[in-house]
Formats: sequence, C-alpha cells, structure tokens
Amino acid sequence: MPTIMMLYPAYGSVSSHEVCRYAENMGDIRMVLADDTPTASDFDIFDEVWELPPPEQVKEAYERLRRWCAKNRPGGIFLQSERGLLVGSLIAREFGLKGPPIEAAHLCSNKYLQRVALSKAGIGNPIFALGENASDIHRLAARAGFPVVLKCVISTMSRLVTLVNSKEEIEPAVARVKAGIEKSTDVARLLSFADAAKVDLGCDPRRQFLIESFLGGDMVETDGLLLGDKPYTFGVTEQVQSVDPPFFIEAYLFPAECTDNGAVESVSDATVEALGLRDSAFSIEMRVQDDVVRIVEVNGRLGWDEGFTDMFRIHTHQDRITQALKLCLGIAPEVVHDNSRHAALAYRSCYYDGIVEELPSKDEISRLGGEGVRLGLATNKGARFFSPPGSEVYPHVAWALATHPSSSRAAHAIARQTLEKLDIVIAKL
Repeated sequence: MPTIMMLYPAYGSVSSHEVCRYAENMGDIRMVLADDTPTASDFDIFDEVWELPPPEQVKEAYERLRRWCAKNRPGGIFLQSERGLLVGSLIAREFGLKGPPIEAAHLCSNKYLQRVALSKAGIGNPIFALGENASDIHRLAARAGFPVVLKCVISTMSRLVTLVNSKEEIEPAVARVKAGIEKSTDVARLLSFADAAKVDLGCDPRRQFLIESFLGGDMVETDGLLLGDKPYTFGVTEQVQSVDPPFFIEAYLFPAECTDNGAVESVSDATVEALGLRDSAFSIEMRVQDDVVRIVEVNGRLGWDEGFTDMFRIHTHQDRITQALKLCLGIAPEVVHDNSRHAALAYRSCYYDGIVEELPSKDEISRLGGEGVRLGLATNKGARFFSPPGSEVYPHVAWALATHPSSSRAAHAIARQTLEKLDIVIAKL
C-alpha cells in the first residue's frame, strides 16, 4: 500500500480532507498529513498526522521530515501549495520521489531569478530590475514609463503587489512595500530554503524588491501537470482582474476566447522547459498584446481557488485532485479536451475591512443555482475581511460557476448576474 504525504496543504475550498476522499476512490493508499496547524478532525481523516514547524522554518521542517521519511519511505508527496513547494523539493530529491527539482522549485518561487532565466531563454517578460529605494523606481520608470509594479521577490499570492501610477506615488509605495517585506513570512521561507538548500538567491529579499513595467493586453493563464518533462496542459484560461484595487482575480473564463490559444500553449511549454520544471504541476500567468505573449508569473503548483476543480472538469472530464495524486505516484494523466461546453467561474469579493454578518442559506444557494449554474460560499458568518494591500487579504466571499454551449463570456455574464442576487451583508469596520 503506497503512502502519500500531503505537505502544508493549499488554501482555498479544496480541503485536505477532500483530497483524502479522492485518494480512497483510487484504492489502497495511506494518507499522511504534515502541517503546522493540524486540527482534531485531521486525526480522524488521515492515517497519520505530523505537526511541523511553520512553513517559513524550512530548515527545521526539512530535518523533521527527512527523519520521518527515512523510517517510513513514502511513495509520493503531494506538493500543491506555495508553502510546501520549497521544502517538498528537498524531500523529493533526497528520497527519489516525484517532485520538481530543487533548482526549478527555487525559480518558481524566486521571481527575480525567474525573470533572469526566462529572459536568457528569449521568453517575453516585462522590463524588470531589483530595487531598494525610490531612485531605483525612477530609473526603471524613465525607461518603461508609468505605471510600474512593485513586488516582493518571492510569490506572496498577490499580497504586497503595488501599482505605482506616478512619481508622486513612489515614496509611499516604497515605504509600504519595504515595511511589508521586512516582516513577511514568505520572505522568511525563501531565506530559510536558501540556507537549507545552499542556493544563491541572487538578491537580498529582506532589503530588495522587484520593479517591473506594467504589462497590458489580454490576461490569460495555463494550468497543467508535468510527468517527467512532458506537459499535460488543461487549456488556456482568460482572467478577469479587479481594477481598484488591482491584481485580484474576479473571474476565470475557460477556454479563453480572447487570443490564439495554440500560441499561448507553445509559450507555456517553452517556459516550463526553460525553468527545468518536471514531475510537477504548473500555473502560468501571461499577457498577450499584439500577438506577443509575455510572462507575468510561473508557479510550480496548481491553483486551488474556489470552484477551480469544477471548472476544469467541465472541459477535461478529469478531476484535478485525482490527477495530482496520480502524479505523486508517477502515473501519467489523461487529459481530454471537450469543447462542447464553455465555462466561467466568477467571484464576489470584499476589498474593505469588515465582518461577515449575513450570508445566504443553503436553500437560497440551491434555489439561485439550478441547471447550468453552481454556487458556493468562500467564507463564513463572523469572518474578518481586510483591505488591500496587507498580507491577510483574501477577498473572495462567494463564487458562481456557469456554463454555456458556445461562449465562456456568455457564461461569465450568467455567473455574474447570479452572484449579485446573493443576500450578503459585510459590516464595515
């Protein structure tokens, strides 16, 4: 009976318990949870639970995991979160498990070195530079113009990403980003990984940040799996992002209707090859303008936003959780592309400081859903929402997944209209 270790599970609607249920459907698989905050219910669901240090303590977590693996020899490791990717790559290498190489996991996390590697491979990027003060931003803006984007060196799931529209906004933006990265647990995780893996970060992420030109154009992404270096891409998804504040996802349209999806997939394949990514999942954000495809971000794991799994299943007839579990064990996925239905996944979001006071009942959600539309909540009564750009921001309140026989944009209109009917009250603080 193979053992799969689920390491620092992903956030979002796909719980670690749901992964266990899919593992049961695959046959005799022993599931082990390794996390920093296990709950009482985890001990009921998993065959074994290991409590780890917080994910920013990569070196300490690695030492504890390698001792366990040396005794128990897992057959696979479920690496589908930013929190688990780096330490998981160390374990995968040491024990010969399916997982991304350490170098590739590093490039998927260190966005500065990711930019350098893709530029060397001739893959489109924004104009970029490392910075640590206002003068550095002035220099890049002189080359690229405004707006420019400031980012933490390591992926922070849209947290601390700051749009600078003018010279007057530079000083406060620098102060906000520097204050954020100095206390960022994401930065601490990258530094601890560098210590454990003995890799050169190419920068000082506690002091420096990434400055990029703003990429216009159609917003798209690819998602998929790599068994060895062979990509199994689910397709091309069109993103709808928020405007004020920017950079948060408001909807996904699948498949994308805005661009040549074949050209986008070709760039996606070249991107994972350039980063040396293999035996992993991937999610790549891109911008397409005047038929030129440029990379926004490459992640070495699947996205787990609410409703994602259901959206892809409509087109691929496959469940991503099962596919990711099979990847752990080295089983090649089967990816179907059925164009008979188009889908859109839309979110209702909260971008201010508030407390959830009222949510629709299950009966109301069921009544508003119905044929062709699925609804779900992404929060609970009493939950706290935070205004961007703080590190605690997760704005999704509810989601709607709609389908249409010929248009993902038409499906998006249906999903958005359904969301607006939900009776939700979030009191401002």
